[in-house]
Amino acid sequence: MVIYKKKKILVTGASGFIGSNLLKSLNRKKFLVSGISNSHSDNYSVKPLSLFSKKKITKYLHEHDFDFVIHLGASVEEYDSVDILKNNCQTTLNLLNACVDAKIKNFIYASSHTVYGLSHYLPIDENHTLNPTTNYSLSKLINENFCKLFSKHDINFTILRISSVFGIGQNENFVIPTLMNSCILRNELVVHQYNNGFQIMDLVHVDDVCSSIELACNSKHKFGIYNISSGKPVTALQIAKYLKDLSNLDSIKIKKIKKNTSHFVYDISKARRELKFKPKIQVSKKILKPWFDKKNMSSKIRKEKFF
Repeated sequence: MVIYKKKKILVTGASGFIGSNLLKSLNRKKFLVSGISNSHSDNYSVKPLSLFSKKKITKYLHEHDFDFVIHLGASVEEYDSVDILKNNCQTTLNLLNACVDAKIKNFIYASSHTVYGLSHYLPIDENHTLNPTTNYSLSKLINENFCKLFSKHDINFTILRISSVFGIGQNENFVIPTLMNSCILRNELVVHQYNNGFQIMDLVHVDDVCSSIELACNSKHKFGIYNISSGKPVTALQIAKYLKDLSNLDSIKIKKIKKNTSHFVYDISKARRELKFKPKIQVSKKILKPWFDKKNMSSKIRKEKFF
């Protein structure tokens, strides 16, 4: 993959799941990359720097003369709290103002598929109605609009509406690690079957997310919005079947839920066309096996220590 060599890149939220993987990817490719985070990181290359201080972030940008700012930083705890709305919007606004002051030319914003809310048609394209249902997703949409407003300041903006991400090391609350933990810790797999079937999800591997961000650095567009997903939907039942095979469980328990669920499938043709985005990793038994084995081994080690 070719992006601008020797360009200086700043990654916010660098201690998070996507951010830490992106730093590794960019460093492997020998880019001049710096990472900052509001929270403490064990990674020595990530500088603790709060985006709540407009003065400090402006000073930092002036000192380093970055070519690209990749904004991944966001609070994700308590998706519907008022604080998450206020904090995510304030930190992004501070960063955007600092970018104007420091004359940053390129800004990549990691938005979320959740800005769409409930789907009215499938696959969901970038023109789908925007109807966020939590304060987290509302903060993402507000920040997209901030980017639109700031595009008048001679800054090129790329907004990536990233689907639900998966990969080794992600938060335990997401669907795949939740199902894995159920296998390993409770020896059971429970999948919900709704009135309109098993939920369909269009997940995206963290490596493909990193690839999409790197490709966005090549974008020639003044302003662009793109869906980022695998383009290969999978049902919760199919994921459970993969894990059943890996865990040697006898069966999957189907729990019927007397309501409809929302299916999430995304049209990534625009990203394919304009960013040359080609996702390479889909949910499969082969991809899940090393992740499952690692979690299973960790569980056994913890049990041995306990006893």
